[in-house]
Amino acid sequence: MLRFAIPSKGRGYDATLSLLESCGLRVVRANPRQYTATLRGLPDTEVLLHRPADIVEKVAEGSIDLGITGYDLVVEQRGDDPALLTIYDDLGFWRAELVFAVPQGWVDVSSWQDLADLAMELRGRGRRLRIATKYPEIIRRFCHQQGINYFDLIDSQGSTEAAPGLGYADIIADITETGTAIRDNRLKIVGGTILRSQAVLVGSRRTLRNDQGKLALVRQLLELIEGRRQGRLFYSLTANLPGASIESVGRQVTARMELAGLQGPTIAPVWSKFDDEQAAPRWYAVNVVVPQDELLPAVQHLRNIGAVSISTVQVQHVFKAESEAFARLRTALSEERQDV
Repeated sequence: MLRFAIPSKGRGYDATLSLLESCGLRVVRANPRQYTATLRGLPDTEVLLHRPADIVEKVAEGSIDLGITGYDLVVEQRGDDPALLTIYDDLGFWRAELVFAVPQGWVDVSSWQDLADLAMELRGRGRRLRIATKYPEIIRRFCHQQGINYFDLIDSQGSTEAAPGLGYADIIADITETGTAIRDNRLKIVGGTILRSQAVLVGSRRTLRNDQGKLALVRQLLELIEGRRQGRLFYSLTANLPGASIESVGRQVTARMELAGLQGPTIAPVWSKFDDEQAAPRWYAVNVVVPQDELLPAVQHLRNIGAVSISTVQVQHVFKAESEAFARLRTALSEERQDV
Protein backbone atom coordinates (compact mmCIF):
# COMPACT_ATOMS: atom_id res chain seq x y z
CA MET A 1 0.00 0.00 0.00
CA LEU A 2 1.13 3.53 -0.79
CA ARG A 3 0.72 5.66 2.34
CA PHE A 4 -0.38 9.13 1.27
CA ALA A 5 -0.89 11.88 3.87
CA ILE A 6 -3.02 14.98 3.38
CA PRO A 7 -3.91 17.87 5.73
CA SER A 8 -6.58 16.82 8.22
CA LYS A 9 -8.67 19.99 8.27
CA GLY A 10 -9.02 23.63 7.27
CA ARG A 11 -8.26 25.29 3.96
CA GLY A 12 -5.44 22.86 3.21
CA TYR A 13 -7.81 19.91 3.50
CA ASP A 14 -10.50 21.52 1.34
CA ALA A 15 -8.02 22.64 -1.34
CA THR A 16 -6.39 19.21 -1.42
CA LEU A 17 -9.75 17.51 -1.95
CA SER A 18 -10.54 19.98 -4.76
CA LEU A 19 -7.20 19.29 -6.46
CA LEU A 20 -7.59 15.53 -6.25
CA GLU A 21 -11.20 15.62 -7.44
CA SER A 22 -10.19 17.76 -10.43
CA CYS A 23 -7.74 14.96 -11.28
CA GLY A 24 -10.48 12.33 -11.12
CA LEU A 25 -9.48 11.12 -7.65
CA ARG A 26 -11.82 11.10 -4.66
CA VAL A 27 -10.98 10.78 -0.97
CA VAL A 28 -13.54 8.50 0.67
CA ARG A 29 -13.89 8.44 4.48
CA ALA A 30 -16.24 6.06 6.28
CA ASN A 31 -17.11 8.91 8.68
CA PRO A 32 -15.72 12.43 9.26
CA ARG A 33 -14.07 11.43 12.54
CA GLN A 34 -11.83 8.85 10.93
CA TYR A 35 -8.24 9.79 10.11
CA THR A 36 -7.82 7.17 7.40
CA ALA A 37 -9.47 7.01 3.99
CA THR A 38 -9.19 5.46 0.56
CA LEU A 39 -8.41 7.24 -2.69
CA ARG A 40 -10.93 6.24 -5.32
CA GLY A 41 -9.21 6.24 -8.71
CA LEU A 42 -5.78 5.21 -7.40
CA PRO A 43 -5.61 1.57 -6.25
CA ASP A 44 -3.61 0.25 -3.30
CA THR A 45 -3.41 3.70 -1.71
CA GLU A 46 -4.20 4.50 1.91
CA VAL A 47 -4.93 8.13 2.71
CA LEU A 48 -3.84 9.36 6.15
CA LEU A 49 -5.02 12.67 7.59
CA HIS A 50 -2.42 14.54 9.65
CA ARG A 51 -1.36 18.00 10.72
CA PRO A 52 0.79 19.54 7.94
CA ALA A 53 3.77 19.84 10.30
CA ASP A 54 3.50 16.14 11.21
CA ILE A 55 3.37 15.20 7.53
CA VAL A 56 6.85 16.66 7.00
CA GLU A 57 8.33 14.66 9.87
CA LYS A 58 6.59 11.39 9.08
CA VAL A 59 7.55 11.48 5.40
CA ALA A 60 11.16 12.31 6.29
CA GLU A 61 11.38 9.41 8.73
CA GLY A 62 9.72 7.03 6.25
CA SER A 63 6.54 6.09 8.14
CA ILE A 64 4.58 7.79 5.32
CA ASP A 65 5.54 7.54 1.64
CA LEU A 66 3.98 10.68 0.24
CA GLY A 67 2.32 13.83 1.58
CA ILE A 68 0.91 17.25 0.83
CA THR A 69 2.12 20.04 3.11
CA GLY A 70 3.41 23.61 3.05
CA TYR A 71 6.79 24.59 1.64
CA ASP A 72 7.38 26.82 4.68
CA LEU A 73 7.15 23.76 6.96
CA VAL A 74 9.53 21.76 4.77
CA VAL A 75 12.17 24.51 4.97
CA GLU A 76 11.65 25.08 8.69
CA GLN A 77 11.61 21.49 9.87
CA ARG A 78 13.89 19.65 7.48
CA GLY A 79 15.79 22.15 5.33
CA ASP A 80 18.12 20.16 3.05
CA ASP A 81 17.39 16.77 4.63
CA PRO A 82 18.17 14.24 1.85
CA ALA A 83 15.57 11.83 3.24
CA LEU A 84 12.80 14.24 2.24
CA LEU A 85 12.16 14.85 -1.47
CA THR A 86 10.07 17.71 -2.82
CA ILE A 87 8.39 15.90 -5.71
CA TYR A 88 6.03 18.65 -6.91
CA ASP A 89 6.95 22.15 -5.82
CA ASP A 90 3.72 24.05 -6.51
CA LEU A 91 0.27 22.45 -6.30
CA GLY A 92 -1.48 25.76 -6.88
CA PHE A 93 -2.89 26.58 -3.45
CA TRP A 94 -1.93 27.57 0.11
CA ARG A 95 0.07 30.53 -1.17
CA ALA A 96 1.51 32.72 1.58
CA GLU A 97 4.56 34.81 2.45
CA LEU A 98 6.75 34.84 5.54
CA VAL A 99 7.36 38.45 6.60
CA PHE A 100 8.48 40.67 9.46
CA ALA A 101 5.82 42.94 10.97
CA VAL A 102 6.30 45.73 13.50
CA PRO A 103 3.90 48.10 15.30
CA GLN A 104 2.42 50.70 12.93
CA GLY A 105 3.63 53.44 15.25
CA TRP A 106 7.26 52.65 14.43
CA VAL A 107 7.43 55.19 11.63
CA ASP A 108 11.24 55.05 11.38
CA VAL A 109 11.33 51.28 10.81
CA SER A 110 10.66 50.22 7.22
CA SER A 111 13.50 47.88 6.19
CA TRP A 112 15.59 44.96 7.38
CA GLN A 113 18.49 47.35 7.91
CA ASP A 114 16.27 49.39 10.22
CA LEU A 115 15.65 46.23 12.24
CA ALA A 116 19.40 45.60 12.45
CA ASP A 117 19.90 49.16 13.69
CA LEU A 118 17.08 48.76 16.19
CA ALA A 119 18.60 45.54 17.53
CA MET A 120 21.90 47.40 18.06
CA GLU A 121 20.10 50.26 19.79
CA LEU A 122 18.24 47.92 22.14
CA ARG A 123 21.48 46.11 22.95
CA GLY A 124 22.90 49.44 24.04
CA ARG A 125 19.98 49.73 26.44
CA GLY A 126 20.75 46.35 27.93
CA ARG A 127 18.15 44.16 26.22
CA ARG A 128 17.59 42.27 22.98
CA LEU A 129 15.02 42.56 20.20
CA ARG A 130 12.23 40.04 20.86
CA ILE A 131 10.80 38.31 17.77
CA ALA A 132 7.70 36.11 18.06
CA THR A 133 7.59 33.40 15.41
CA LYS A 134 6.65 29.83 14.53
CA TYR A 135 9.72 29.62 12.30
CA PRO A 136 12.80 29.82 14.55
CA GLU A 137 15.21 28.04 12.17
CA ILE A 138 14.34 30.16 9.13
CA ILE A 139 14.29 33.42 11.08
CA ARG A 140 17.55 32.74 12.92
CA ARG A 141 19.38 32.11 9.65
CA PHE A 142 17.74 35.04 7.91
CA CYS A 143 18.49 37.51 10.73
CA HIS A 144 22.17 36.65 10.73
CA GLN A 145 22.28 37.01 6.92
CA GLN A 146 20.79 40.50 7.23
CA GLY A 147 23.08 41.64 10.05
CA ILE A 148 20.38 41.41 12.72
CA ASN A 149 22.60 39.84 15.37
CA TYR A 150 21.10 40.71 18.74
CA PHE A 151 17.68 39.16 19.21
CA ASP A 152 15.68 36.55 21.10
CA LEU A 153 13.19 34.28 19.38
CA ILE A 154 9.90 33.84 21.22
CA ASP A 155 8.06 30.63 20.35
CA SER A 156 4.53 31.44 19.24
CA GLN A 157 2.23 28.64 18.13
CA GLY A 158 -0.99 30.62 18.57
CA SER A 159 -2.01 34.02 17.21
CA THR A 160 1.44 35.41 16.58
CA GLU A 161 0.03 38.78 15.40
CA ALA A 162 -1.15 39.52 18.93
CA ALA A 163 2.32 39.17 20.52
CA PRO A 164 3.41 42.86 20.37
CA GLY A 165 0.04 44.04 21.66
CA LEU A 166 0.21 41.58 24.56
CA GLY A 167 3.73 42.72 25.38
CA TYR A 168 5.68 39.48 25.15
CA ALA A 169 7.44 40.39 21.88
CA ASP A 170 8.56 43.55 20.08
CA ILE A 171 7.94 42.34 16.50
CA ILE A 172 6.76 39.21 14.72
CA ALA A 173 7.88 37.02 11.83
CA ASP A 174 4.88 35.15 10.52
CA ILE A 175 3.19 33.72 7.46
CA THR A 176 0.44 35.76 5.80
CA GLU A 177 -1.82 35.36 2.78
CA THR A 178 -3.47 38.78 2.57
CA GLY A 179 -1.93 40.82 5.41
CA THR A 180 -5.37 41.38 6.95
CA ALA A 181 -4.59 39.85 10.35
CA ILE A 182 -1.38 41.89 10.52
CA ARG A 183 -3.21 45.14 9.82
CA ASP A 184 -6.04 44.23 12.21
CA ASN A 185 -3.46 43.96 15.00
CA ARG A 186 -2.03 47.39 14.13
CA LEU A 187 1.15 46.03 12.63
CA LYS A 188 2.88 46.75 9.33
CA ILE A 189 5.10 44.62 7.11
CA VAL A 190 8.71 45.76 6.77
CA GLY A 191 11.49 44.68 4.44
CA GLY A 192 9.58 42.58 1.94
CA THR A 193 9.18 38.80 1.70
CA ILE A 194 11.46 36.44 3.61
CA LEU A 195 10.06 33.23 2.08
CA ARG A 196 7.28 32.43 -0.39
CA SER A 197 5.32 29.31 0.41
CA GLN A 198 2.72 27.12 -1.30
CA ALA A 199 1.40 23.58 -1.11
CA VAL A 200 3.96 20.97 -2.17
CA LEU A 201 4.02 17.22 -2.64
CA VAL A 202 6.83 15.56 -0.68
CA GLY A 203 8.05 11.98 -0.70
CA SER A 204 10.28 9.66 1.29
CA ARG A 205 13.55 8.76 -0.38
CA ARG A 206 13.85 5.69 1.88
CA THR A 207 10.51 4.08 1.04
CA LEU A 208 10.24 5.02 -2.63
CA ARG A 209 13.80 4.30 -3.74
CA ASN A 210 13.54 0.53 -4.01
CA ASP A 211 9.80 -0.09 -4.30
CA GLN A 212 8.69 -0.26 -7.92
CA GLY A 213 5.08 -0.88 -6.94
CA LYS A 214 4.87 2.34 -4.96
CA LEU A 215 6.72 4.23 -7.67
CA ALA A 216 4.15 3.09 -10.23
CA LEU A 217 1.38 4.54 -8.05
CA VAL A 218 3.31 7.78 -7.54
CA ARG A 219 3.75 8.02 -11.29
CA GLN A 220 -0.02 7.74 -11.83
CA LEU A 221 -0.65 10.45 -9.26
CA LEU A 222 1.97 12.77 -10.76
CA GLU A 223 0.66 12.22 -14.28
CA LEU A 224 -2.82 13.28 -13.19
CA ILE A 225 -1.68 16.28 -11.13
CA GLU A 226 0.77 17.50 -13.76
CA GLY A 227 -1.70 16.97 -16.60
CA ARG A 228 -4.42 18.83 -14.73
CA ARG A 229 -2.12 21.70 -13.71
CA GLN A 230 -1.03 22.06 -17.34
CA GLY A 231 -4.52 21.65 -18.75
CA ARG A 232 -6.04 24.49 -16.76
CA LEU A 233 -3.76 26.89 -18.66
CA PHE A 234 -5.24 26.06 -22.09
CA TYR A 235 -8.47 26.36 -24.03
CA SER A 236 -9.70 24.32 -26.99
CA LEU A 237 -11.38 26.37 -29.74
CA THR A 238 -13.61 24.93 -32.43
CA ALA A 239 -14.91 27.03 -35.35
CA ASN A 240 -16.48 26.59 -38.76
CA LEU A 241 -14.46 28.26 -41.50
CA PRO A 242 -15.20 28.63 -45.24
CA GLY A 243 -12.48 27.78 -47.75
CA ALA A 244 -11.60 26.26 -51.10
CA SER A 245 -9.61 23.40 -49.56
CA ILE A 246 -8.11 22.08 -46.32
CA GLU A 247 -4.75 23.45 -47.43
CA SER A 248 -6.05 26.99 -47.95
CA VAL A 249 -7.82 26.99 -44.58
CA GLY A 250 -4.69 25.67 -42.90
CA ARG A 251 -2.60 28.45 -44.41
CA GLN A 252 -5.06 31.08 -43.14
CA VAL A 253 -5.16 29.67 -39.61
CA THR A 254 -1.39 29.30 -39.31
CA ALA A 255 -0.74 32.82 -40.61
CA ARG A 256 -0.56 33.66 -36.90
CA MET A 257 1.71 30.86 -35.71
CA GLU A 258 1.42 31.84 -32.04
CA LEU A 259 -2.36 31.32 -32.27
CA ALA A 260 -2.34 28.12 -34.30
CA GLY A 261 -2.38 25.63 -31.43
CA LEU A 262 0.18 23.47 -29.66
CA GLN A 263 1.30 21.58 -32.78
CA GLY A 264 -1.02 23.12 -35.35
CA PRO A 265 -4.74 23.11 -36.15
CA THR A 266 -6.88 20.06 -36.75
CA ILE A 267 -9.04 20.64 -39.85
CA ALA A 268 -11.82 18.45 -41.20
CA PRO A 269 -14.59 18.92 -43.81
CA VAL A 270 -18.02 19.76 -42.47
CA TRP A 271 -20.78 17.49 -43.79
CA SER A 272 -23.30 19.95 -45.10
CA LYS A 273 -26.85 19.67 -43.80
CA PHE A 274 -28.10 21.39 -46.97
CA ASP A 275 -29.00 19.63 -50.21
CA ASP A 276 -26.47 21.39 -52.39
CA GLU A 277 -23.20 19.88 -51.18
CA GLN A 278 -21.28 21.42 -54.07
CA ALA A 279 -22.21 24.97 -53.13
CA ALA A 280 -19.23 27.25 -52.71
CA PRO A 281 -17.57 27.92 -50.43
CA ARG A 282 -17.14 24.62 -48.67
CA TRP A 283 -16.95 24.62 -44.87
CA TYR A 284 -14.32 23.15 -42.60
CA ALA A 285 -14.23 22.54 -38.85
CA VAL A 286 -11.06 23.93 -37.28
CA ASN A 287 -9.84 23.00 -33.80
CA VAL A 288 -6.90 24.64 -32.03
CA VAL A 289 -5.62 24.54 -28.44
CA VAL A 290 -4.19 27.84 -27.20
CA PRO A 291 -2.89 29.23 -23.89
CA GLN A 292 -5.45 31.04 -21.76
CA ASP A 293 -3.83 34.44 -22.28
CA GLU A 294 -4.09 33.96 -26.07
CA LEU A 295 -7.77 32.99 -26.04
CA LEU A 296 -9.30 36.29 -27.19
CA PRO A 297 -6.56 37.03 -29.79
CA ALA A 298 -7.16 33.54 -31.24
CA VAL A 299 -10.92 34.13 -31.38
CA GLN A 300 -10.38 37.44 -33.14
CA HIS A 301 -7.93 35.89 -35.61
CA LEU A 302 -10.47 33.20 -36.51
CA ARG A 303 -13.14 35.88 -36.94
CA ASN A 304 -10.87 37.89 -39.21
CA ILE A 305 -10.47 34.97 -41.60
CA GLY A 306 -14.21 34.27 -41.74
CA ALA A 307 -14.86 31.80 -38.92
CA VAL A 308 -18.34 31.48 -37.45
CA SER A 309 -19.85 29.58 -34.52
CA ILE A 310 -16.68 29.70 -32.42
CA SER A 311 -16.96 27.62 -29.25
CA THR A 312 -14.46 27.10 -26.43
CA VAL A 313 -13.85 24.46 -23.78
CA GLN A 314 -11.27 24.64 -21.00
CA VAL A 315 -8.84 21.76 -21.40
CA GLN A 316 -8.98 19.27 -18.54
CA HIS A 317 -5.53 17.71 -18.94
CA VAL A 318 -2.44 18.23 -21.08
CA PHE A 319 -0.12 15.22 -20.99
CA LYS A 320 3.38 15.71 -22.34
CA ALA A 321 5.50 12.94 -23.84
CA GLU A 322 6.75 12.19 -20.31
CA SER A 323 5.83 13.38 -16.85
CA GLU A 324 8.51 15.93 -15.99
CA ALA A 325 7.85 15.59 -12.26
CA PHE A 326 8.28 11.81 -12.37
CA ALA A 327 11.45 12.13 -14.44
CA ARG A 328 12.89 14.46 -11.78
CA LEU A 329 11.87 12.02 -9.06
CA ARG A 330 13.61 9.11 -10.79
CA THR A 331 16.77 11.19 -11.14
CA ALA A 332 16.66 12.17 -7.46
CA LEU A 333 16.13 8.56 -6.35
CA SER A 334 19.01 7.34 -8.50
CA GLU A 335 21.49 9.64 -6.78
CA GLU A 336 23.72 7.86 -4.30
CA ARG A 337 23.19 9.34 -0.85
CA GLN A 338 25.29 7.79 1.86
CA ASP A 339 23.54 9.80 4.58
CA VAL A 340 20.06 8.33 4.00
